[in-house]
Amino acid sequence: MSGHNAAKDLANAGYDIADPGHQGTIGSPVIQGGVVSLVTAAAETRVLANPERAGLVITLALQTDGGDAVVTAASAVNQTGNNTLTLADAGDEITLKSIRSGSSFVYRVASNDGVELSTV
Repeated sequence: MSGHNAAKDLANAGYDIADPGHQGTIGSPVIQGGVVSLVTAAAETRVLANPERAGLVITLALQTDGGDAVVTAASAVNQTGNNTLTLADAGDEITLKSIRSGSSFVYRVASNDGVELSTV
């Protein structure tokens, strides 16, 4: 990436975040926003690490439904205290944005379509 093309290169960069697979950690740590297309072969789990800074946007979407994808966030994703996200059907998606809460960075729900939120 040359200095002349830096802005263009960043604008065209892919924002796919790899699905870590069953029992894997999404973004360890998350330093850039993007989309995680989850693929399950059976009921599977993932962990979502806390973000490294404010202003990140990450979308979790169930691409292939072989079973529920249960994602446990390192911190609550809303004021209710929910930290468990269950994506049950292909097309379920949730978009989270990172904010500073006290001295930490956490995710908060920006939009949700079909994802069940609960507390572990």
